Amino acid sequence: MKILSIETSSKMCGVSILENDNLIEKIELNNGLTHSESLMPVIDNIFNKANLELKDIDLIVSDIGPGSFTGIRIGVATAKAFSDSLNINCVGISSLEALAYNVKENGFICSIIDCKNDNCYYALYKLENGFYSCIINPKADTLDNALIDLKNITEPIFFVGDGSIIYKEKIQTSLPNSKFANNNNIDTYNLGLAGLNLYKSGIYNSNVLPLYLRKPQAERQMEEKENQINISQMTLADLESIKDILISEFDDFWTESIFKEELKSDNSNYIVAKNGLNKIVGFGGYKILVDNADIMNIVTKKSARNTGIGTLILKNIIELIKFQNINHIILEVNENNIPAINLYKKFGFETIAERKNYYNGTDNAIIMELKIQKD
Repeated sequence: MKILSIETSSKMCGVSILENDNLIEKIELNNGLTHSESLMPVIDNIFNKANLELKDIDLIVSDIGPGSFTGIRIGVATAKAFSDSLNINCVGISSLEALAYNVKENGFICSIIDCKNDNCYYALYKLENGFYSCIINPKADTLDNALIDLKNITEPIFFVGDGSIIYKEKIQTSLPNSKFANNNNIDTYNLGLAGLNLYKSGIYNSNVLPLYLRKPQAERQMEEKENQINISQMTLADLESIKDILISEFDDFWTESIFKEELKSDNSNYIVAKNGLNKIVGFGGYKILVDNADIMNIVTKKSARNTGIGTLILKNIIELIKFQNINHIILEVNENNIPAINLYKKFGFETIAERKNYYNGTDNAIIMELKIQKD
């Protein structure tokens, strides 16, 4: 069986051709992350050196990651294109499993790849009688959590991968019996061996897909912006931006016209919560009645609930009311809205009355009060 092994998840652009477990040719270029330009010339070169063609290949093995998101996509897409065009069997092997094959000594093997800021990709394998079995599936986590994961292993652990170099001191401090491999790069020959063993087992998915253990940086940055919440005074322009989703995304709420009247009232004050993308994810407001303040509503966008936005809005409303020298804050809440009731209690609100069948003619309204403590 002839095997084409493709590795593009790291800075290395590597290709090997094997005949079963024998290496025929190997080309590995460490030229940065320009795999889109390098991979096809490398493949063409290795076929020329081996005096073979793609149609001679019986199995294609692709590194599916973790590693460079772009690199992984290039390698997997190329492997699948070859596989589909000539109906060649194709399997995917994780970078971590390929690294484990660098170690030939029986025992536990932890493959670890650095992903910056004391974070890593890791997995635990065990080599016994020539067979590599996975003990801990590939994960993305902090180094500290990875080492905690390994604490229960009483036998020495062989560490392999660039993470074993970068974090060697911490690993040795946590696991004094640890050992370290000499070769910490993904070897396309070993990748091919791992793919051959997986193919022989018959337990694999022929639809090879990238293994993404964490989201791409751009997506993570987008989520960080979404999680950055800023509180500001609500304006008519803010209402205009959410008027089309006011009822669908913020529950059965006031109509736009009623809301506009509230914003224009001298006795009412509304604040809005916006994420880092300047999108409204919640709002709340109150109305001053003599020496009391009635909280009219606190509402969070459906997709952003249970993230602390309601708590932040309530905290800001209370601070604004305190600034106006108000003695009492009143609100009403559906008796079945337990999360909201618990939130109000957390801020010191107490139940003072009940309105029967207030909501939809069936549910009772709980009246709650917060007495403002003078500083």
